[in-house]
Amino acid sequence: MDERQVIERVWQAPIDVIWELWTSAEGIASWFGPRGFAVEVEEIDLKAGGIFRYTMRATDPEKIAGMEKQGRPSSWAVVSTITEVDPPHKFVYDSPMGPETMTTSVEFSEGPAGVKMVLVITATKDGMTGGAAMGWKSSLERFAERLT
Repeated sequence: MDERQVIERVWQAPIDVIWELWTSAEGIASWFGPRGFAVEVEEIDLKAGGIFRYTMRATDPEKIAGMEKQGRPSSWAVVSTITEVDPPHKFVYDSPMGPETMTTSVEFSEGPAGVKMVLVITATKDGMTGGAAMGWKSSLERFAERLT
């Protein structure tokens, strides 16, 4: 059974600027990840079948201590496969999570209120998207700050 979370926002910025921040190594590194974490993008091959590879690293001492207490590493690599790209409107990638998969899809459309973003997180197993949605909400706050 698939589980879904949908997050929507409207951004007051040119769609090309938003797209660049979502799809370039430098742009992603400037905002992606919840507060207290940093991301280093090693590869992003922006085409269907391309690789999106990055390392997520806790940088906040409290986050690091909390992860150590839970027996979790404070950094981890993610290798995702890009499944769809339609610049500057759509970016979709699949991330393996053990035997399961989480799909992240983001779509942008221009309108009178600004650029509308619809982010959909889908997982192949129930219970997987809750933490991802919380992380995305924090990431999107950082994204909004980056736009200003």
